[in-house]
Amino acid sequence: MIVAIHPDDYATPTSGGPDSSSPRWTRLLEDAGHHFRQVDVFRADILSQLRGCDGFMWRHAHIPLHRQVARRLLPVIEKELGIAVYPDQNTCWHYDDKITQYYLLTAANIPAPRTWVWFDYEQAMHWIESATFPLVIKLWSGSASTNVRMVHDHEQAVQWIRKLFTHGVADMNELSGKGTAEFIARLRRAARVILRGAGVGRPWELHRNYLLAQEFINGNDFDTRVVIIGNRAFAKRRFNRPGDFRASGCRNIDCNPARIDMRAVRLAFRTAQRLGAQSLALDILRRGEEFLVVEISYTYPSYAQYECPGHWELKDDEVVWIEGRMWPEEAQIEDFLVRLEEKHDSRSLLCV
Repeated sequence: MIVAIHPDDYATPTSGGPDSSSPRWTRLLEDAGHHFRQVDVFRADILSQLRGCDGFMWRHAHIPLHRQVARRLLPVIEKELGIAVYPDQNTCWHYDDKITQYYLLTAANIPAPRTWVWFDYEQAMHWIESATFPLVIKLWSGSASTNVRMVHDHEQAVQWIRKLFTHGVADMNELSGKGTAEFIARLRRAARVILRGAGVGRPWELHRNYLLAQEFINGNDFDTRVVIIGNRAFAKRRFNRPGDFRASGCRNIDCNPARIDMRAVRLAFRTAQRLGAQSLALDILRRGEEFLVVEISYTYPSYAQYECPGHWELKDDEVVWIEGRMWPEEAQIEDFLVRLEEKHDSRSLLCV
């Protein structure tokens, strides 16, 4: 088999060190006796580069440059060229889009926080008059708790609505008190990356003409992050930042499997199966005895899953603990090779 891979050596988070999947994918494919071809999705001849390949893998990131390529290119590779893709469309079409995720989870009957999406200024202003506070306001994109803010009263909410439905915002620091200095620093960092030629900085992106609001779920000192890869689940508790209601992006993590509520793990398995996802990270909160999926993502920091002392596997509706660390790329490649073999076998049958 020949698998095309676009490198993801840009994936270096602020903590935890380098976090690229493509080097591990490459090594694992070669160890299994297969070949890889490095390709460049930003070149005009990308479809020609894929000629003769059986599979294609690209860990695209939550930045506008990647988003505008992935949403146009990946469906064509999977649907029209018939090449096995990781991540496939079931797995990633909703990536880094909280509005899309709200619609998707609701349609799939997955328990989630009460959410309101408004695309009309007058309707948003009318709704806020009877809203219950506090509320959580989000922008549709953003990771590690960026672009997520708690709104405590009507006055704050109106301020956000007016901003979002007029000039728009680039991020949620603009009215948070941190504001200008931090935003300018981020723009400068992005500019430096672009000027170096890497082309993967997070350029300015305007958010306007919508309101995304979510109920605040009180009583959660942590969320449960569950990562599903095939029939495997990696789970940890992520505690809130000091004096904050947000846990995503915080490094105060507990990977002790004895402290993971298995109802969250089963909900994660059910969600991934319902969506048909190859890979799915879920942020799960608790409202009383009910567990709710707050956000989902197809990708996640690899080292954070390797920190788990083991994982659970779903076997005949039983959840079984498997001791021992595992890189998520190992699971991804195992599953992807099975998909490649199935696709190869089906083609062989058609040729008989």
